[in-house]
Amino acid sequence: MTIRTAVAALALTLALPLAACGTTDSATASTSTADTSTTATDSSTTTSGTTGSGTTGPGGGMPAGGEGGPGGSVDVSSVTTEEELVALVQDAYGDAGLGLHRGHQPVEDVLDEVLGITHDELHVRMDSGQNLATVAEDLDIDPQELIDAMVAEYSPAIDTLLADGTITQAEADQYLADLETAFEFRVTWDGEEATPTYAGLDA
Repeated sequence: MTIRTAVAALALTLALPLAACGTTDSATASTSTADTSTTATDSSTTTSGTTGSGTTGPGGGMPAGGEGGPGGSVDVSSVTTEEELVALVQDAYGDAGLGLHRGHQPVEDVLDEVLGITHDELHVRMDSGQNLATVAEDLDIDPQELIDAMVAEYSPAIDTLLADGTITQAEADQYLADLETAFEFRVTWDGEEATPTYAGLDA
């Protein structure tokens, strides 16, 4: 392994967790030469693109087809098929590979608004072993309030498919319930339980 390859791999290792929480350091994430850029691209191809269950999201490249590093999300506003909605619900569970954080990027705005603390403070709390439910309780916030806010952030995708006739009202209600289940898992995760694989309403 050349020094350039080692440096590129190290840069990628440092950049991905930062991107997953919605923060990037351009100095860390960027590469200085075509060689290191190519190596970083090759490395990301082999290390990403699967969820914890070993399946690739419909968008490819990142878990649940998302963008922006491990734990990246399916863009709620771009969901136009039921397959993408299934991927969105799976994304709501988060990425166990990121520890208690489970990838904050998709819901960072919700966390900031509901918890009322800085993202750095949230990291300090979670690095000490608190899950999102415990953080909320320490701040005198009902964890259900956090779950409801996350569901509200993702539910417009369900509304879109209901409005265009892709799913029925009964199916929309079930997807909404499944979305709440996924976010409840994310908020209360104990750090050990395996992340469920969501395969949709027919599973």
